[in-house]
Parts: sequence; C-alpha cells; structure tokens
Amino acid sequence: MYCSKCGTQNDDGALYCMKCGSPLAAPRHAASHLDSNGDGVPDVLETPTVLSQPANPTVVSHAAPTTVMESPQAPIDATRVAPHASVGATRMAPQPSPQQTPYQYQYAPVPAPAPAPRKRGGKGIIIALIAAVALIAGGFGVMYWRNYQAEQQAAEQARIEQEEAERQAAEEARLLEEKRQPHAVILPVSAVGLDSSGTRIPVRYTGTDFEGNAIDMAGYVEADGSGISLPKGRYEFTILASPIAGDGTLYEIPNGSFPVEIPENLTTGNDFRAPGTLVLSPYAAGEAPEGTLDSALTYALADPEIDDSVAQALADKASAAAEEAAHEAAEKEAREAREAAIKEAQEKGYMVLSGTVHVMNGRELCEYQGYELEQMFGDEWAKTEEATTYIIIVFAHETTLDCQSGDGSGIRPGTATMISLTKQDTSYWEEREGEEVTIAVSSNETWWPSDVSLPMGQPRTPNVQVID
Repeated sequence: MYCSKCGTQNDDGALYCMKCGSPLAAPRHAASHLDSNGDGVPDVLETPTVLSQPANPTVVSHAAPTTVMESPQAPIDATRVAPHASVGATRMAPQPSPQQTPYQYQYAPVPAPAPAPRKRGGKGIIIALIAAVALIAGGFGVMYWRNYQAEQQAAEQARIEQEEAERQAAEEARLLEEKRQPHAVILPVSAVGLDSSGTRIPVRYTGTDFEGNAIDMAGYVEADGSGISLPKGRYEFTILASPIAGDGTLYEIPNGSFPVEIPENLTTGNDFRAPGTLVLSPYAAGEAPEGTLDSALTYALADPEIDDSVAQALADKASAAAEEAAHEAAEKEAREAREAAIKEAQEKGYMVLSGTVHVMNGRELCEYQGYELEQMFGDEWAKTEEATTYIIIVFAHETTLDCQSGDGSGIRPGTATMISLTKQDTSYWEEREGEEVTIAVSSNETWWPSDVSLPMGQPRTPNVQVID
C-alpha cells in the first residue's frame, strides 16, 4: 500500500504512513451484517470517542492501534512511545536516522470527521411500513381473491342451479304439454243395423280435464264408437238424438249419461276404450215417437262430415219406412178388426159376405144381369125401374146362402152372385163405389125373391152390418 502524501510503500493493512504518518486508506472489505459499510471495522466500534485534553481535544475515530503523541509540554510517557521498527511493529512513529535531525514530536494529524452513521431506524420503519402495507395489501388481496373465488363459485353454482332449474322447468313443461295431448276415446256402442252407411251419433260431453278446466262440447260418434278426442279427465256423455241407419231405422236414446274417466297414467298417444256398453235399441218401423225423425235429421244436417243430400235421403228412407209400417199396421189393425167382427157376426148366426159395391139404376142393373129392361117390365114400368137406384154387392163367385123363402115357407138354401141392400143411405155407398167390402146379414132378414124383380133371382136385405 502506498501513501498518498509521500508515496512511501507501507505494509498492507497499515493505517498510517510509516514515513510521514499520514493516514492510509483502509482496505475495503465486503459488507456484512457486522460491517455495513465494508471498511473492516465493526459498526459497534465506529461510535466516536472524545478524549479529555487541556485544549483542543482530538476526536479519534476508528479504534485502530494508533499512538497519539502528547503535547511537547507534557512529560513523555515511555509506555506510550511507539515501539521501534526493529521490533516489527507496523504502526510505530518514524525514528530519526543519524543523519536526520532529531524527531520533532507533533500532533498526529487529525483525521477527517467520519461520515455520520447511517440512520437505520428510519429505513427499518419504512421497510416495516412497506412490509405492513404489503402484508395488509396481501391480506386484502388474499381476502379479495378468496371473495372473488367465492363469488365466482357462487355465480357458477347459481348458473348451474339456474340451468338445472330451467332444464327441469323445460322438462316439466314438455311433460305437461305431452300430458295435455288428447286421447282418442272409443265408446262401446251397440246399435243393431247401424254402420257407416248411416248418420253418426250426436253426443254432448261435459266434465273437467286433469288440470281442472271445464269441458262442455258437442260432437259426433261413429258406429264403431270412435270420433271423439279428449285430454285426461272425467266426463259425462249424453246422446242428443237418434242416428239414422242406412235402411232408415231410428233408435231409442238411452236415458241419463254415460260416464268416462281417462286416467292420468295413460301413455300419450294411446287410445282410451271406455268400459261398459252404450246400447241404442232400434225402433220398429213406424214405432218411433213423434219428433224422433225430425230431431235426427236436424243433427244429421249439422254434421260437417255428412252431405246434406245424403242426410235428407236417409231421412226420406226413415219416413217412407214409417209410412209403410203405418200402412201395414193399419191393414193389420183392419184385418184384425175384420176378423173379430166376422167372428162376432158368425157367433150371432149372421152370414158374412164379401164383394164389390156397385150403385146403379134399374136399366144398368138389368143390363148387368143380361136382360132387356123393357122386355122384362114393359115400357111404362121400365121407366120406373130406370129411375130406381139399387145398391148391389157383387160376389167374386157364386155363394150359397140360407135365406127366407119368398112364399113364407121358411129358410131355404140357394146360390147367389149378388145381394141387394135396401133401405140404405145411398150417398154412403156411392162413396164406396167399386170397393171391396165385407158385410154381415141375418138369414132371418134376408129373402129370396118371389116375383119378377131386380136383381133377378138374387136375395135382398134391409139390414146389413158393414165389417170393412
């Protein structure tokens, strides 16, 4: 190490020049926790020390092995004299050579004031503050991050729950809509003779579906019971009018209503076949109550699936069937009445005769029998006969009759082709001209002629019972 004052080379580690005594620059050491400035002196030894002196005290810094020379006026303390260089000391004062003038003691140069020690307290406070702020910020950051994460997780959970709720709502809506789909209802109809050639059955159905909605509608049911579609629920079916079969048959409407309950567990798309049987009994032709056909035709004309002309044609068939049945019924009734009257007359001993009614004058009757009027009665009497009206029942074939003899000899049999009805209301028989009639006459009140009179050789009677 060289002195910066005189250039003398000194030993490494010397603090003062061995020649001029000037302080040498101390070697720099690496800074450590004991020597913060790296000057080789621990920080605890760098505290300034004040020496008490009579005057101008010298402040010695850096506690190095330095000998401080006392004032020349003070007695020399041999124990404080720097050792000679021959002893090997590296820090003794220079010795005068024989050629040199005696060493003049002087004050050691006062070293420059040491720099003020660093204030570590403020830095530590700042660092502590920074650390505290960092910790607080970190705490807040962690807290914020955790809150953020919690919020994110809560938001994600809420999103998942919302999606699940929406999915469930959509599924429930889908299931509800699926459940609302109507089912084809098959009613168990039994109507003899009714098929697709006739009209449909008009019905009214009321009730509530599975959601509690009121249902009150009208529709038409096919002969096989199809034609109505309804959602799940409970209903009552009522037939509004008779259908008309293809042959014109009308049906008796059952009293009351027909209950139908479509269960909620019925699979969507499946038909519902109602239990039981809906019986429609056919009326015999002509036996339907008055107004049945009119009501049936009204509903048939309102059916959008049936053409009006078809409905009217079916109604005409029903009407014709009713008329024919009525005619047959009338004939039957008349026949039964005739048979009863005949039986009654026969039980009374009357002769029952049938023939055709003819109302004619004497000339017409004479000609009908094949005679000439004037030839039979002469001109004068012929005029009287021509003005006379005869009511004749002409038999279809010769008939044997038991009648009173004209000579008063009693009842005798004979054959006749006709009988003359006397003392009768001419207008009544004129209205029945040409009709077939059945009459009953008493043998005791019917006579064979005893002279020449019209009708020639035929019986006549004033009392007659018209059977038909």
